[in-house]
Amino acid sequence: MNIQTPRITISRLKQFGLFLCFMTMAVAPSQAASVSFYLNESNRLPDDINYLSVNLTENMTGGVDVMARTLDPLNNLGTKHFGIQKFAFSFDDGTMGDVTGLPDGWQVKSDRRMIGFGKFDTGLLGRGDARTDTLNFTVNGVGIDDFEPFFAVKVTGLVDEFSHSSAFFAGSLENGFSSPESGNTSVNVAPVPVPAAIWLLSSGLVGLMGLARRGKR
Repeated sequence: MNIQTPRITISRLKQFGLFLCFMTMAVAPSQAASVSFYLNESNRLPDDINYLSVNLTENMTGGVDVMARTLDPLNNLGTKHFGIQKFAFSFDDGTMGDVTGLPDGWQVKSDRRMIGFGKFDTGLLGRGDARTDTLNFTVNGVGIDDFEPFFAVKVTGLVDEFSHSSAFFAGSLENGFSSPESGNTSVNVAPVPVPAAIWLLSSGLVGLMGLARRGKR
């Protein structure tokens, strides 16, 4: 009994190759860098406590999405109208960034003094009723490497044994943790293993190429 080998045309082989490339791109990891760090210095409260977290993520439109969030050591001291009231940062070249996506009641100012931590090129200020425990915004036209490493925040509506109503906090992104690697951002990322599906698809492509050669004989 003769067993006929199925004919695999070059056209179908090319189609499968294109499909394999598409699947490879679909499962490839994103190359956008993301850096998270803590603000653990204060002008009034004890240092070396993680008071706030800051996350910087490079987006697909050529900017950086920023999220600052108060943590339990501050949340537990919160009273009426508690929240972030100022957020300040600078760039390597000393210019102001194009900031969008701020909550209502917030505005961008230059040359902001953050007591205990000096001046910053860019300051974001919120009205009293616009204070928030989580602040989100976007800085357009920059990457994470364009920021100076030091950031500062003012939080208002606090109470402690000294009855302080507000305090300033700061920290450095150089002390943060990053994932995954992108651009010149200094991060240590373990190699991402190739998904098993890619190996299976690759094996299938090799098998089809063998069948195509046999069909030509």
